[in-house]
Order: sequence, then structure tokens, then C-alpha cells
Amino acid sequence: PAGSDASADNAVRSTPPARGGGLALALLLALAGGLLLNVMPCVLPILSLKVLGLAQGGGDRASARRHALWYTAGVLVAFALVGLLVLALRAAGEAMGWGFQLQQPGFVAALVLLMAAVGLSLSGVFSVGGPANLGQGLAARSGPVGDFFTGVLACVVASPCIAPFMGGALAYAFAAPALAALPVFLALGLGLALPFLLVGFVPALADRLPRPGAWMETLKQVLAFPMYLTAIWLAWVLGRQRGVDAMALVAAGVALMALALWWLERARMRGGWLQRLPAVALLAVALSSVVLVGRLPAPASGPAAPDAGSVPYSAGRLQALRDAGTPVFVNMTADWCVTCKANERTTLSSPAFRAALRRTGATYMVGDWTNVDPEISAFLEAHRAVGVPLYVVYPRGGGEGEVLPAILDRDTAVAALERAAR
Repeated sequence: PAGSDASADNAVRSTPPARGGGLALALLLALAGGLLLNVMPCVLPILSLKVLGLAQGGGDRASARRHALWYTAGVLVAFALVGLLVLALRAAGEAMGWGFQLQQPGFVAALVLLMAAVGLSLSGVFSVGGPANLGQGLAARSGPVGDFFTGVLACVVASPCIAPFMGGALAYAFAAPALAALPVFLALGLGLALPFLLVGFVPALADRLPRPGAWMETLKQVLAFPMYLTAIWLAWVLGRQRGVDAMALVAAGVALMALALWWLERARMRGGWLQRLPAVALLAVALSSVVLVGRLPAPASGPAAPDAGSVPYSAGRLQALRDAGTPVFVNMTADWCVTCKANERTTLSSPAFRAALRRTGATYMVGDWTNVDPEISAFLEAHRAVGVPLYVVYPRGGGEGEVLPAILDRDTAVAALERAAR
């Protein structure tokens, strides 16, 4: 049987080459992938905020263009910063892929506070700006700041959804020189912003927006609840990374932040900086939870395997199974990966997939990349994968490993196991 390095090389050859079409193809794929992100559940709540902003313009074409341009600027700046960070880490010799930011507990904790703050703003607990902006939060308010911030926020919340739709383009960006890589990240951002650019600059689309009315305040308050649910999900991810202590710490941070923001709003209405100082101090204490969470140690037992029918990934165990002539289905996943969890719920936990594992005698091996794991990072890098999910099926008795699509259905998974058992 082939060794693990040879298996990795073979699997790489079975993957469509990232740079086969060159920069032009990578840019086209990035633009299309960014456009597709607009219909993902990660991003839809944020985009709804901009629908409110555009509707508030009441058909004012100049206002619609300003909304679109500032939102696009926020998206592009955010993706450019992420691209620069990726290039800097690559230059430092770090092996990483898309989603590396979500492996940092401090970053996840900051996202929990951010999502909760947006929700509180939409619920009317506090507002940002002067009297002209009462009742509107930073992400929902009109004007350049709100539009720019919403673009940044759209990039942040899209992070868990990007890799499955951007494999080819991101693989090119992760391997290409800096001058060719950065435009790919910008094209991804442009695709995400494209619908609002079209609404802002195509009058026929802008005319189809609903007229302003009382429904806008109701919708704004309804949109707070997806933000709260996102914060809860991120808190769960944080608990998987650093345990229940981290969840409790960030929950306390959210409660203190809510109190501080409510206090600041009341003090702003009444006037006077002295009344705001205690609230500012309380807000600083709430934000310190982000730093404290980052200092907590990982649970001693490490992340649990997704189910009892799997074995944890290790390069040595994979090699031993391959030497023994055992088919292996490798699933590289993470708790913060929305697509991974959807595939595991609909496909990898299905009776048909489990029956195929038993029928073929295959081992189901799971690598959990929720936290930084150099061994899993090396596996991803060897397969030119820019992130998770990654599914590789190794056949009985050696041979090439087959890389399966990131969006996995039962028929594809079962058929791959049947081929591996021949």
C-alpha cells in the first residue's frame, strides 16, 4: 500500500487544480462565490438591515447610490484586511486555511458581544449618533458610518460559509504571489456587495423597493432575533473551544454590556458626561471578557468526536489503516463550520451512510479543526484545501484518495464508499 505522503499526493492530483485557469478564472470564481453568499443564512440577517436602509431613502436615487457605495467600501476593506492577514501569516510560514480566525477564542468571544450589541440596537435598547438617529443602531442607521459598518459585519458573519463555495479561488489566492492573491479577496467582496450596487445604480431595481412606513420599525425589531441566535451559536462554539467557563464568562460580558449600553442611552437622553462615566467603565469591564476568554486553557479532554461511530484523525492511525487494506472515509470538520454541520446532520448521520460504512468495512475518521491543530492543518495543506469541510475517501489496498465535494449528499458519499471497497 502507498504511504501517507503518497496518498496525500494522489488525493491532490484528484482535486481540480486551483491555479489551472489562472488569475482570470480565480477572479471569476471569487465574484460568483461572493454573489452566492448573499443567499446564505450566515449573511441574510445582515443584508436585511441594508434593505431597511435603502427603503428609508424613499426612492431617492442619490441616497441609494451612497448606501451602495459605502456598504461596498466596508465589504472591500474588510476582505482586503483578511487577505493581508492571510498573506502575512503565509509569509511567516504558518500553515492555515480559511476559518483560522474562528479558531481563536478571543475572536469568537468578540463576535458574541458584537452580535448581541447589534441585536440590542435593533431592539431599541440603545442607539448610535445624535438626535437625528434616535432608535437606530450602528448597523441599521442611515449614513456612511452605518453603511460601512454593515459591510464589515457582512464580511465577518460570512466567514463560516465562505470556504465550501470558494475552494478553487481561495486555493489560488493562498498559493499565488501577493499581487495576484489580494485581487481575489477583493473580487469575493465585490461579489458579496454586487446586489446592493445594482440596486443603488439601476433605477428599475430601486423602484421595486417597498415604500417607507411603520413596517420598517417592526422589521427592524424582528431582525434582532437572528442576531441573538447567532450570538448563542457562537457562544456554543466558544464552549467547545474553551469549556463552560468560557461560555459563562462571555454570557456575563453580554449582560454587563447590555446594562452599560442601556445606561449610556439613558445618560445621553438626559445629557451630562458625568452620568456616562460609570457606564463607560462598566462597558470596559464587559469587553475585558474577550481578553479573559482568550487566556483560558483548552479543555483537557479536547473536542469530542461527533459520534460514537467515528475515530479521531491522526496521520499515524490513517497510515496504519491504509497499510491494513481498510477503506477510510476522512471527514475534516469544525464546530464553527455551518456547511460541515449541515452535511453531518443530513448526510453523514444518515442510515444510508452508516449502512454503507458497515457494508464496506470502512473506517469513519473525523478530524476536528475547531481549535488550531497543526496535524489537521498539514493534512488540509497537503490536499490544497483552503479550509473545512474536506472529505477524502481512501480505497481498500492503497491507490488514490478521492476528494468529495464540500456540499455532500448521501448518494455521493455512499457511491464513494462503494468504489473504495472494490
